[in-house]
Amino acid sequence: MNHPPKKKHKNPLMPEDEVIDERHLIDLEESAEISFEDRVSIYWMENKSFLIGCITVLLLVVAGYQSLRIFKDRSEIALQAEYAEANASETLADFAKANSNKALGGFAALSIADAAYTAEDYEKALEFYNLAAAALTEPALAGRAQLGQAFALYQNGSTDDGLAKLNAITADSSLAEAARAEAAYHLAVEADTAGRSAEFESFAAQINDSPLAGQWQQRLSYYQQQTQ
Repeated sequence: MNHPPKKKHKNPLMPEDEVIDERHLIDLEESAEISFEDRVSIYWMENKSFLIGCITVLLLVVAGYQSLRIFKDRSEIALQAEYAEANASETLADFAKANSNKALGGFAALSIADAAYTAEDYEKALEFYNLAAAALTEPALAGRAQLGQAFALYQNGSTDDGLAKLNAITADSSLAEAARAEAAYHLAVEADTAGRSAEFESFAAQINDSPLAGQWQQRLSYYQQQTQ
């Protein structure tokens, strides 16, 4: 038995004899005649919520960045004022310990360490050289702090540890060439004194091959002249 075909359900709000293609709301011929300004206006009307959201987020990011920069600048100024006050009141050691995670705190620690080393207080010197080495990343200052560690260890009775630290400095390409050359010079002298000629030649070659080790090249040359 043949059943009559079922009528497909249609939208009661749409006439049955008309099929509307909702994919093309603007006729192609008409769209070709739309001006650039009208196209921009249409795009804005269709996407204004998204665009406004993007602009808002961008403004918030810029405002946050500027606020962070202002806060950082003010913090740096305040820290510099604290440093000056600590230096004047001879409380620089306390400042260095309180700001051991900051570059200025590391610089203060380096100053205290140098003074202690000069006074032959090698234990105190080592304590503050350690603080300085942990805080300073600038190659020249970091090299100075690590050299201080090595010499303080050596003078404090930890000879092997001091020499090991000097060896580590010579191999650390992130440090300033002057610091590496200074470490190599002292290791060269130590090797020559102990009769290790091959080791001496190795450190001497490192110094002479460095384009930034002029001072230590001169000192090495003078040392060789004096020992011949």
